[in-house]
Amino acid sequence: MDDFKNIYGQDLAIKILESAISKKHIPPAYLFSGPEGVGRIKTAKVFIKAILDKCLDNETTKRRIETNNHPDLLWIEPSYIVQGKRISQSNARSESINMKSPPQIRLNQIKEIIEFLGKKPLESERNIVIIEDIERINESASNALLKTLEEPNKGLFILITQRPEKLLATIRSRCQTVPFIRLNHNQVNKIINTLEVTQKADDIPNEEIKELIDFSYGSPGRYQLNLQYWLAISSPLRQKLEIKLTNPIELLKLAKEITDELNLEQQLWFINFQQHRVWKKEKDSSIVKKLEELRKQLLAYVQPRLAWEVTLLEMNLIN
Repeated sequence: MDDFKNIYGQDLAIKILESAISKKHIPPAYLFSGPEGVGRIKTAKVFIKAILDKCLDNETTKRRIETNNHPDLLWIEPSYIVQGKRISQSNARSESINMKSPPQIRLNQIKEIIEFLGKKPLESERNIVIIEDIERINESASNALLKTLEEPNKGLFILITQRPEKLLATIRSRCQTVPFIRLNHNQVNKIINTLEVTQKADDIPNEEIKELIDFSYGSPGRYQLNLQYWLAISSPLRQKLEIKLTNPIELLKLAKEITDELNLEQQLWFINFQQHRVWKKEKDSSIVKKLEELRKQLLAYVQPRLAWEVTLLEMNLIN
C-alpha cells in the first residue's frame, strides 16, 4: 500500500491498519490516539481510501476524500456557533474569525451522524464517520455518541484525539486503539524540509527556527502551525519581542502593538511559546507564572491591552 509509505514514524499504527485491510477484518470503531501533527489525519485518509476504493491508485477517490465530497464519508469536527449558525473550527481559522470560547462537538452533529448511518452506502460496503478532536465533545453529544457506537449498523467510526483520557471510558472500550507517537529529530527535519511553509522562513534566524522546532515536540504538523504563527507576526514586532525592553513607556507601546496586531488566538500561542523559551533558557518559574496569569486573564475576557501592560511591567520588575 504505497500511500502508507508517505507516513513517517508510525510503524505500529500502519501495521495495525494494513493487517485489518489484508485480513478484511475491520472493527466498527477505531480510536486514533496521539499528538497532533504526527500523521493521524493523513493516515485516516489513506486507510479509508483503501476501504472506499478497492483500486488503491484511484485518484478520483483520493480527491473526493481530500475535499470531503464522498457520499459514503462524513467528516465531523468541533464547531462554533456564530449568530445562530454553526461554523467548523477549520473554517473559523481560514476566515480568521476570532472566537472567545473553544469549539465543541455538539449534539446536533451526532444527530447528523445517526441520520447518515441510517442510509445505505452508495458506492462502498459501509458508511464511514470520522470525528476529529473527539475530546472536544460535550456531555450530551458524548452520551448520544455512546449509544450510536453500541449499534453502528454498517458504519465505521474513526475517532481522532490527542487526549483520550477526556473521553468516556465506555466510548474508549468500544474502539480499537491505534497509537500514534511523536517523531524523532531526524524524522521531523526530513518532513519539515518538504513543507511549503518552510520556504517562507528564509528571513528567520536559525536560532529561532531551532526554537520553533523544539517547541513542536516531535510533531511536524505542530511545527508548521508554529511557523505560520511566527510568520504572521510582522518583522518590526518580532524584533521588539526579541529585545528585553526596560523603559516603561516602551513596554506600554509594546502592549498596544501586540494587541493591535495579534488576535486572541495568536496572543495565546505567543504566551505558550514565550513560556517554553523562558523555561528552556532561564528556568525562571516566576516569568512562566506571570505569563500563565496573563493567559487566564485573556481567557476571562479582561481587556487585552491592559492585561499585557500590567504583565510586561511586572515582568520587567522581576528582571
